[in-house]
Parts: sequence; structure tokens; C-alpha cells
Amino acid sequence: MITVHNMESCVAACLDSLIRQTVLPLHMIIVEDGSTDASAAVIDTFAKNDSRFTVISTNGIGAGAARNRGMQEVSAPYFMLLDGDDVFHPTMIESLHRAAADGNADIVICDMQEMDDATGAFTHPLWALKQSQLPPTAAFDGWRAMSGNLFAAFMGWPWDKLYRTEFIRSAGLTFPEDLANSEDMLFTYQALVLAKRLAVVNEVLIDHRMGRGNTVSSSREKAPIAFYDAICRMKSFLQQQPDDTWVKLQQDYLNWAFDWTLWNIETMADEGTRRMLAQRLHDGAFPGLQLDSRPASFFTLYPRSMVRYAVLMTWLDADTRDDGPLGNLKQLPYGKHKFWDFMNPVEKALTVWREKHPKPSEW
Repeated sequence: MITVHNMESCVAACLDSLIRQTVLPLHMIIVEDGSTDASAAVIDTFAKNDSRFTVISTNGIGAGAARNRGMQEVSAPYFMLLDGDDVFHPTMIESLHRAAADGNADIVICDMQEMDDATGAFTHPLWALKQSQLPPTAAFDGWRAMSGNLFAAFMGWPWDKLYRTEFIRSAGLTFPEDLANSEDMLFTYQALVLAKRLAVVNEVLIDHRMGRGNTVSSSREKAPIAFYDAICRMKSFLQQQPDDTWVKLQQDYLNWAFDWTLWNIETMADEGTRRMLAQRLHDGAFPGLQLDSRPASFFTLYPRSMVRYAVLMTWLDADTRDDGPLGNLKQLPYGKHKFWDFMNPVEKALTVWREKHPKPSEW
């Protein structure tokens, strides 16, 4: 299933890459969600030439609702939730389907690479699939078989995954339609937590287009707190699960939620919005993170979290930056990633050198 909104310049490449799959998909559902450009015309051309395409037209109902509408039409044993601006390697469906069958998996996850929309250059971000967090086997019994962090191992986006249809439907999983953004995180991580079997294909099978602009993720300023709403909903979901789910996953999840909060603040395009969110973080306006009820050492599963937090606090008034939920910046457990203000000259010189000679890193 593919969702499309204002992707005239790139949707043809997406659909062409599906036609070129080594194992052809039996049914390709396109939800064209009220595009104001020529996306619909491009899609109709493909549909007229290939009967396997089914086109559903919706009136700008949003990404989550569009995906829900498309999922209603799924009749195959497995399905994917693809974005209309990405490009898929020819063996993607074949590789993921084989892994699902061999591993009896509810979800199969593959690796990806980023593709710059302007230049076509590729970058392989190792953080998209953190191998260090995964078991040595290609398939395993869900998060309980992982010694690493489920939320760190996989990204909270739906399009690099193959889903078993009966699993998704029996779990009653859908995308929340009342969130302006972050709805994909809720669906994806709920599915990963509920899956009894997971499988991983450690191959780059998707070129994820970056820098196109006018996407859901690039318009977060319109609803800058939606990410926190999603964090709280996911936390509530975990706490409602049976047995010891929340007990076992709470540190992994709260560390991920802290990291994601930092990312949401850091990457807001508008400086005023960034400072507003940093101030809210300082003032304890995100209580669901539990930053003020745990020692700072609890939140060090992500190596650079303390440094990133300290940087955000330095955006604020110098007299109040040490009064945030994690306490005095000088006393934070930075580990090997020290905060610039507290480095000696040698450490600063080494940091500058490393920034000029970066190495691939999961983190």
C-alpha cells in the first residue's frame, strides 16, 4: 500500500520501482490523499497500464487516516505501508517475504539509506537499524528475546517493515487520526511490542527521499507538542499491557522518549519554537518523561543524551539553566561525550578533530 500527497515530482519513480520487483506484488493499493499538484494524473497513468494498481482518492484526510483507509482494502497475507516519494530496491518484497515465511514472523524489518532529493546522493545512516541491539539470529521471539533496546533498534516509522495482515488485524492496530504528526510512531512501536516473532533483513532495500520539503515531518511547527502527546499515549499503551511488559521496558522506553524529545526540539525549523520547547523541558512541562523522579544516570542508555540536553539548557537564561529536571549541568553523567563548556583545551581540540573526521556510528 502506498500513500501519496503532492508527490508529482517523485511518485513515478516510486511506482516504477514497485513494478520492477523481482517478486511482483499481487495488489498495489494507492491512496491519493487530495493532492493539489499533478500526482493524481501520474498515478492514473500507471493504473491504466497495470491492473494490479487500485487507486483510492481521499480528500486530504491526513497521513494516518489515509493509511487506515488503504489497510481496509488489504487482502493479501502480508502488506507494507510505503511512502510515495521513496524508491524500493528490486529484491525488497522477495527478501522480506522470504524472511517472514522462514522466520514465521509477524513483522520483518529491513535496512534503508537516505537519498538527497536535490543531488541524488546516498547516505547510509547506521542508526536506522542498530545491529548492536539485536540478537544474532535473523528471526527471534519478539522484544523479550532481545538483550538490547527495542525502541533504539528500530525506527518508529512504518515503511521499512513488512506486516502479517492477520497479526495487525487481530491486534486491532490502526493509525491515530487526531495527531498532526507522530501518528506513525504509535502504530509502529505498538506493533513491534505486540509481535510474537520479529525478523530482520540486514540489507539496504529502500532509498528514503530526504529534503523534498512540504512533508508531514517537515511541518511539525504547526503542532509542536504532538510528539509529546504521542509519547504519553505510547507510555499508557505499555502500562496497559499484561504481565511484566512495563516493568521490563520502562527504562528502554523512557530513554527513547527522552532522546526523541531532544530530537524534536533540536530539529524544529523555527528558532522561537525550539526555544519554547527547551524552556518547557527545563520547566518540567513534559512530566511523562519522568526526568525529575529518576536519577540522571537512569537516562544514559543513549550515549549523547546528556550532552544534547545540556546544549538545550544553555539556550536559556544562564541563571536558570542548572535548575532543569536533571539538575546541575556540571554534575551530569556525560560519559565519554563531555559537554563543550566543561572540556579542557586538549579535549576540545580532539572534539574538533573528530567532527572533521567523522566515522559511521549507530549513535
